[in-house]
Amino acid sequence: MIFTVRNTLNAVAIVAATSMSGAAQAQSVSWDLSNDYAASSLPGQADKIFADKLSELTGGGVSVTLHHGGALGYKSQDVFDVVRTGAVQLGNASTAFWGGIDPIFRVSSLPFLLASSDEAILLYEAARPEYERVLADNNQILLYTAPWPPSGIWANEPIDSLENVKGLKIRSYDATSTSTLAALGASPVQLAWGDVVPQLAANGISAVLTSAEGGVGAQFWEHLNHFTEINYAMPLSMATLNKDAFDALSAEQQDAVKAAAKAAEDFAWQALSARTEQNYATLAGHGVAVVNDLSLDYVGALIASGTASHDAWTAEMGDAGSKILADFKNAAGR
Repeated sequence: MIFTVRNTLNAVAIVAATSMSGAAQAQSVSWDLSNDYAASSLPGQADKIFADKLSELTGGGVSVTLHHGGALGYKSQDVFDVVRTGAVQLGNASTAFWGGIDPIFRVSSLPFLLASSDEAILLYEAARPEYERVLADNNQILLYTAPWPPSGIWANEPIDSLENVKGLKIRSYDATSTSTLAALGASPVQLAWGDVVPQLAANGISAVLTSAEGGVGAQFWEHLNHFTEINYAMPLSMATLNKDAFDALSAEQQDAVKAAAKAAEDFAWQALSARTEQNYATLAGHGVAVVNDLSLDYVGALIASGTASHDAWTAEMGDAGSKILADFKNAAGR
């Protein structure tokens, strides 16, 4: 074959166009994120921060479509497996629902362990290496977390005494809260988040263990008019990414994912205190009474009810669990 200048230029143009097309395809990534909770929730807002920042940092090269309120049909307990298998690239779920997968996911839900949001951060930092290890074993990476404000009890009366707890048909969210509430004399019903409002509407339950944040997102004031601040726990909502999807990115895109995840996590933790005040203002506007004047005897009984759960978790986790709690208590100055 005789090569002319025109042939050579055409060949170069074809190769360049093909290379550019391949690069564009490699750089253009579309992901879906599944979250059982509302877009207005703190985890839901963290998702939006992540998606927006990632699009900004990659010039739109990596886009994330957010599916809140269980829009894809997955509940929080499903998210771990659908992200692991790659059925959905990204998921955000309350780790309270993953306690049956590995006990590490129950640590943020241990009852009456934390005294403040500052302590919640310290517990998360102590547990993070173990979170990352378990996720790596399941083809996932930890992107970011968002804390839920302290769990309390939603009901149609103050739940400010053991007498009011006894026989209470209350929604629990994991095995630990179920056993703890049962030890207090309640009649807990373990429910996924998407099942709570239907059960309230059908009078299947008369109370809910969750945060003020969760109740605001689901407009609990349509069914319940009191929130008792028992400071049960501060469970984490955790966003994870399928590792195969992450590994398929360029190094620059991977750096952008990490930076966007940090922005989402920083936002969520920094917004926590102000968010609680906003939630309480919303409750007041809808006629919901916040009950926080609890007797020392009642508080003592609540704390004592969590001892068995702490002991059981530490025994199940072994040395790793003991180290996490020791590191946390040391950092908290206990």
